[in-house]
Amino acid sequence: MSSRTLACSVAAVAILLAISRARALTPDEENTIDVYRKVAPSVVNITTTPVDRGFFLSPTPSSGTGSGIVLQDNGLIVTNHHVVADARRIEVTLADGTHWEAVLVGSAPERDLAVIAIEAEGHSLTAMALGDSEALEVGQKVLAIGNPFGLGQTLTTGIVSMLGRTIRTDDGRVLRNMIQTDASINPGNSGGALVDSRGKLVGVNAAIFSTTGSSIGIGLAIPVNEVKRVVPGLTSPWGRWLGWALAALVLGWMLRRIYR
Repeated sequence: MSSRTLACSVAAVAILLAISRARALTPDEENTIDVYRKVAPSVVNITTTPVDRGFFLSPTPSSGTGSGIVLQDNGLIVTNHHVVADARRIEVTLADGTHWEAVLVGSAPERDLAVIAIEAEGHSLTAMALGDSEALEVGQKVLAIGNPFGLGQTLTTGIVSMLGRTIRTDDGRVLRNMIQTDASINPGNSGGALVDSRGKLVGVNAAIFSTTGSSIGIGLAIPVNEVKRVVPGLTSPWGRWLGWALAALVLGWMLRRIYR
């Protein structure tokens, strides 16, 4: 057999193997794999010290871990407020395994959103593309990526179970217009990404309903359109000062009416 014939035979075998592999995966599986490869680098693990409350709004004791989503390639990361609340130290682990100390940029407890920042010198960060949560439909496929129980870069899949849910957190705050999904979500997934089949962010995983502390198929996420509305005020110094000024004015007005 000539070298040319041998080369052609090897190429033919390689093509047949590729075709066989392609046929072994359904279009939906191929989509899931492609989306995961696209968005996983934009999801980070977050570790805080110390942790004084449950990270996932559930009775399960906190493990001190959560998740975050890279919003900008300059190191801005969005997560849940309850992931970083009262933390003295925040550490971020990127998809490449490197660890970076983070600082809190701003937090909105009433929306359970927070922004932290890292300076990952020499590392290229990939910001996640933002979708439109107003366009979601019940039954639509979604994928959740996060750090459940400290097991980073975990993927689960499901559908949008319902839209517009309202929940009350353990500390009495009311979160409205939440996305309900049956994609498996567990403690540590807080702050992780809920993405659509195009790999665009549609929600930030925030809470579960559970009698055991683990997933029973009822997870809740903050819509990405809420992230778009809240985050600019958290990252802008003027936005943060304006928030405090408005709060002071409201408090002053209330006190004046009480003691008038």
